[in-house]
Order: sequence, then C-alpha cells, then structure tokens
Amino acid sequence: MHYPEENLRGSLAVTFDEATSGVACNLKSRGFEVLCKATEKIVGHVKPYSITGTLPLIRDLKDEGFDVQTVGYGLMATYHAKNEYCLLSDMCQGYQIFTSIISQLEN
Repeated sequence: MHYPEENLRGSLAVTFDEATSGVACNLKSRGFEVLCKATEKIVGHVKPYSITGTLPLIRDLKDEGFDVQTVGYGLMATYHAKNEYCLLSDMCQGYQIFTSIISQLEN
C-alpha cells in the first residue's frame, strides 16, 4: 500500500497463532503441601501468589502427570530488573527448603 497524501507507505498485518496455556499449579497436591511446610519452617511464613505467564516445558511436565510447583526465594523488587540480582542468604534458604522437601518426601 502507498498513501502519498499522508506520506505513508507499507502495511502491517497482525495474526494470532493458537493460544498457549499457562501453568496452574495444584494447590492441593502433596508437592504443594511439602513445599509450603518447608518454606514456613525455614523462612517463617508462606505467602503463595501467582505471576501470569507461560512456561511450555513446565506445562508439558504437568500434562504428563508430574506434580509441578514453581517457586522463587529472593527479592521481588529485582525480578526482571535491569540489574537483576539475588542475595546469598536467599539462595541458602532455598537450599535448606530443598533439603527439607526431600526429607519430607522420604517419609
């Protein structure tokens, strides 16, 4: 297309592919239960929340029957920031939570 009277030329087409499903973690699963218990034990509190988005690999695992939970420990204020960073203390808490989850699931 060419619109000389408006000094415009070109075109723009917008198309949409099939929708991609997001991740919805099972808040009644054994995985969620032990994750919350471990987090409360180590961090002192649990405050589940949702951030919208798509993670196709995580969704595929869930669709295959895995109990999938996503989690993060750290500074939400730096999440996707220009200079994103974390604290070693938060990483250590995450490790402690991970070991607590393993010990709970071994029982």
